[in-house]
Amino acid sequence: MDTETKKMFELIVNKLNDMESRQNEIYQAVKAIEHANQVHRAEIDNVKVRADYLEGTFNNIGKVLNTRKSIKEA
Repeated sequence: MDTETKKMFELIVNKLNDMESRQNEIYQAVKAIEHANQVHRAEIDNVKVRADYLEGTFNNIGKVLNTRKSIKEA
């Protein structure tokens, strides 16, 4: 193999290594975004559960107040 061909192969290998490094960086960024989305989704689900719990609590308080109001009026 002559020196020109060898240099061309070395350039190609270097370019491929650079591309592989960039691809790995992009993959890591995408994985980080995916993880952030999963965490955000879990936090939203937690807020929904808390809101549903509070709604149930307020409904029960309302029922108790209505029951006591009905008893007092009777």
